Amino acid sequence: MSREYYLEQIKKLEQDFYQMGEDSLDILSRSLKALVNKDTALAQEIIKKSEMMADKEIELENKCIELLALQQPMAGDLRMIGTILKVLTDCRRFSRLAFDICVITIRIGKEPLLPEINDICEMYKNVHAMVRDSFTAFHTRDVALAKSLAARDDIVDAQYDRVRRDLINEMIKDPACIDMASHLSFVARYLERAADHSCSIASRTVYMVTGERVLIK
Repeated sequence: MSREYYLEQIKKLEQDFYQMGEDSLDILSRSLKALVNKDTALAQEIIKKSEMMADKEIELENKCIELLALQQPMAGDLRMIGTILKVLTDCRRFSRLAFDICVITIRIGKEPLLPEINDICEMYKNVHAMVRDSFTAFHTRDVALAKSLAARDDIVDAQYDRVRRDLINEMIKDPACIDMASHLSFVARYLERAADHSCSIASRTVYMVTGERVLIK
């Protein structure tokens, strides 16, 4: 493998990873759209696309291993490849969480949603921004942006706690809505987990850029 080819492969690996992140975020966004609109056809489509992301994860993982095995990269390149290997799982989880939301959407069907869906949508605005910025921080090597996700995760956690408590109160007031409240509680939990995965990507990004190991959460 020539040096020029190696550099091309390094650049392509990073581009492919960034594209996988964009695709994962798109799938996650559309899963919430399917839920709000009770669009089971869209939910089915997203489930299929989510399953395809597993193949992309394996493809990029193999590229990382090939570069490590054949070129034995050093310093920044080594940290970048190692970071991608670590965060591929986080990236894949976004599409898996979208899958789980779509399964709930199909189960709900045309049943009326509880008012807490509005709070869940507000929560998702923050989650979406966190996921987007975690990939932006990686791509631009923006350590400050990566570290900013810690405080933003606290906001999402508070939103999740509030939604969960409100849904529990709905169950107490009206046992007939227990199933719907449970479904929405899971959706809120999945979004909270997406925020956690964005923090994981941010932590790894800081290490990639600085060599400093920090835990962003």
